[in-house]
Amino acid sequence: MNARRAFRRQWRKFTLTPTPPLVAGIAGLIGMAVFLQFAPKAAAGGWLIAFLFWSGIPLGGLLALLIHMLTGGRWGVRFAPEFLTAAAAIPLMALFAVPVLSTLPTLYPWVFGHGSVPADVATWYLNPPFFIGRTALAFCGWTLLVFLLPRLTGAAATVAAGVGLIFYGVMICVLGTDWVLSLEPNFVSTSFGATLAFTQLASALAWTAIVARDDGDPAFADLGGLLLATLLGIVYMNFMAVLVIWYGDVPERVAWFVVRTHGPWPLLAWLALICGSAVPILALFLGRWRRSPRALRSIAGIALCGIALYDCYLVAPAFGGPALGAALLALVTIGALFLAFMAMPWARAPLRQWSAIHGR
Repeated sequence: MNARRAFRRQWRKFTLTPTPPLVAGIAGLIGMAVFLQFAPKAAAGGWLIAFLFWSGIPLGGLLALLIHMLTGGRWGVRFAPEFLTAAAAIPLMALFAVPVLSTLPTLYPWVFGHGSVPADVATWYLNPPFFIGRTALAFCGWTLLVFLLPRLTGAAATVAAGVGLIFYGVMICVLGTDWVLSLEPNFVSTSFGATLAFTQLASALAWTAIVARDDGDPAFADLGGLLLATLLGIVYMNFMAVLVIWYGDVPERVAWFVVRTHGPWPLLAWLALICGSAVPILALFLGRWRRSPRALRSIAGIALCGIALYDCYLVAPAFGGPALGAALLALVTIGALFLAFMAMPWARAPLRQWSAIHGR
């Protein structure tokens, strides 16, 4: 028993050390550079998938903070450290967006005027300078919110959270279209921004369930309930989008789904549905599992796998099967660098400021 406890202590020290994941991340970057030389389109698509997945955790953490500062609740008080620490990685995600922006011609057909984009849309909206500007504006605004929120209290905090929530909602709708839907410009979905917001919030809640310390706090039941509600929201948004588009029989939109009925994509869709929705939702319906930090941690891990598969389903068909291999390598690479960042002292800076102001 003493040996087991010693091992656990050493394992905690290991996981809090930035060096191993940093080395793994650098090795992954080298691997991505090699992949880029042989299959540039697949490599760019794989990086976009990994960027979508990992950016969802800090952006979802910011969203959870904004919601809590407006609504209150013991869940936000208990898990503010996890949300803040995750949100502190938003500037890091801005760096990971640079490869996406630097490979626009490889990723997006509208850069060369393909995809039947109307001339006025291409002139005033879908053009590289404005695309890059929208992404830069979003990350600057989100970074500013991460800086301000831990330093504000009272009415100022409420106003900042309200304005921040509006800014987040507008920008995630815009960037959801930019990053994902414009891969195939003929496909349009007005609900996709809300779906992406639900997905990011679910990612942050699942991540929090995994990394939060098991202290027996009843707020874990609240976290499980929030994760359940968010996953149900994702299912509802996706189901309604398919229902409206498929039975509306709009050829330009239906074609997006038709492409995904061939090759490996149906299997990917089923795996995403099972891991990202069916299994965690059914498990979270059980109150004893929802209240158990250990069970919640396992359920959250399955949900995160499902969300990663869902991101692959959204993006990879535009680049072919090899993009899945690049996505796996990119997921490991960005994930390792994300973990290395989380182990750095500056990742705790917003939390220290929050504790100094709020006394927690």
